[in-house]
Formats: sequence, C-alpha cells, structure tokens
Amino acid sequence: MPDPFAVTTDGAGRQPLRSDELELVDDVVAALRRADSAEATASIAAIEQQLGSLRLFGELLDRYPSPVQEQVLGGVRRGLETLVDVMVQTDQATFPFRAPTQALVGRAMNMAQINFLRMLWHLTGTLDDRDAGSLREQAARRLRASVHCRLVEEVLADLVTDADIDRTVRAQGVRSLAQLWSARMTWRVDDFFPILAETWEARQRVRVIGGSLAGNCELFQLLTQGGDEEFVELLTDRDDVGDGELQAFREFLFDTSCEELDRLAVEMAREGVTSIELDSRIDRDRPGGRDAGSILFEFFRTRLVQCSARRVANLSGPRHTAEGYVMLAWLRKQCGM
Repeated sequence: MPDPFAVTTDGAGRQPLRSDELELVDDVVAALRRADSAEATASIAAIEQQLGSLRLFGELLDRYPSPVQEQVLGGVRRGLETLVDVMVQTDQATFPFRAPTQALVGRAMNMAQINFLRMLWHLTGTLDDRDAGSLREQAARRLRASVHCRLVEEVLADLVTDADIDRTVRAQGVRSLAQLWSARMTWRVDDFFPILAETWEARQRVRVIGGSLAGNCELFQLLTQGGDEEFVELLTDRDDVGDGELQAFREFLFDTSCEELDRLAVEMAREGVTSIELDSRIDRDRPGGRDAGSILFEFFRTRLVQCSARRVANLSGPRHTAEGYVMLAWLRKQCGM
C-alpha cells in the first residue's frame, strides 16, 4: 500500500502541502498513534482521507491550463496579456465569472487546505502528549500561513476591480494574481510578500488599548511584536499619503471602523473624556477556542466588506484596507510610478 503521506512531484497525484506542512502531519499522526485509542485511530483515518482529497485537488489543478502560458484555441491566441485585458475590465460582481478555471479550482483547494490545517489544530488540542503544545502552535502557524495566501488574493482582486485605480497598476495586479494562480501548489506569502505576512503575524499579538484614539500604543506594539516597518512607512511616511490610507491604518490598528472611531471621538469631546477603552475582535477571541486563522480572516474580511461598500455607495472613508493601500503602493513601485 502506498504511503498516504508521501509527496509526489509528477503531474499526477501532486500534494498541495509543502514538506514542512507534511512533517507536521507526520508528527501529529505519530502523537495520535502513541495515544492508542479508538478516537485516535479514527482521527488518523480522517487525516489520511483528507490528504487523499487534497492530492485530488492537486491533480485537478494540473488538468487546467496555466494563466501565464500561451494557448491557441479555435485559431485564437490567449495568454497572460489577453488575461490582463479581460480582468482589468471586471468589477467585483463579474470578477469570479472572468477568472481562469485554474484560479477558481486553486481557490477551492486553498480553502480545503485551510480546513485541513484547522482540523490538525483541533486534533492537537485533544492530545495528552509531551509534544501537544508544540504541535498545536505549529498547526496554528501553518494554518495562519494558508489564510495569508487567501487574504493576499483578496487584496489583489479588490485592487484589480477598482476602476478608479490607474489601469497600468491594475494590470500589474492581474499579473501578480496570475503568478499566484499558476504557482498555487508552492506559492506562499512569506516568499512573495513578507511585508504582509510579518505584519499580520504581529497584529495577532497586539492588544487594543484605545486611549486617546491616536493609536500610538497600538503602533508601538505592532512594531515591537515584529510588524514590518515598511508596512507602516508605506501607509504613513509618503509625500502622497491621503486621508484614506491614514483612516485605513487606524481601522487596522483598532479593529474598528473609521465611522465608529469618528463617533467615539465626537462623544469623547462632548463629554470631556481624554481616554477610552476599545474592545477588538481579536482581543475578544483570545480566551476562546477559535483558531487564529479564522480570527485573522474575519478581522480582514470585515474591513474589506466595509471598504467595498464605501466604494459602491460613494461614501467617505477608506476605499481599501490598510493591506490594500500597502499593496497599491508596492504595485505602483513595480510600474515605476
């Protein structure tokens, strides 16, 4: 019987998990075997079944053409630049319909991988083993890394579908998306855009204080917890920084909408209060049992939906998340702007 945890590199049966992630699987399975219980045996079977499903996703992904390779169909040539021409004309409503099939399959595969790592994180919490604590932290770290991949794709798609952004910049965003889609099996944020990966990791360790709502305490924590200084500089230390970037950064620091922050500031001034406590989603969920990947995803998606609503309704406030504005600055640099 073939080893269900073996990694294959040929076109068939490719496993989307990287070697470090597969090592974690081996360690979790070994700990479950040491538990020597019916529940542990059932858990190992579930892991094997899900690994097989992920491998099938890898096979399916290989069946569809890469968006960065040229194809000829019915005498018509298609390639990266024709994809760019199509995707820069999309909006949020039409983007999924125009995206290449490989991109859609890869997106589903990414969610399957997230759910698999979430399962590992859950199982490590049931272990009574000498390595249980270390395994749980490793599973949480791998889970967050997979969520990072999903979030970067969301950031790029959000910029590509904003017609108010220069077409050249959006075209560069499509090319970045195409590279992500074509290398889905091995693509990770810490290799491609470590600014975001490191800052997301640091943000998980920031406790929101509130205070005068200036954000100085939260910013200090972000930097001392490992946040990338370039992330902060791209949002606050440029000649062309606008109100949108600064408001988005405050939303990122406080995990609170700019509308709510403005309301609180007015209330503080009316009542003569100079300091206030804030309750953030990340802080609320620390004592609970939810995984950090879910918390991070909701932390980002809530802000993304609010920004999209402002764009559609032409409301004041940031039109993109802090991560989006950082990516926008990076894309402009790539374009020599």
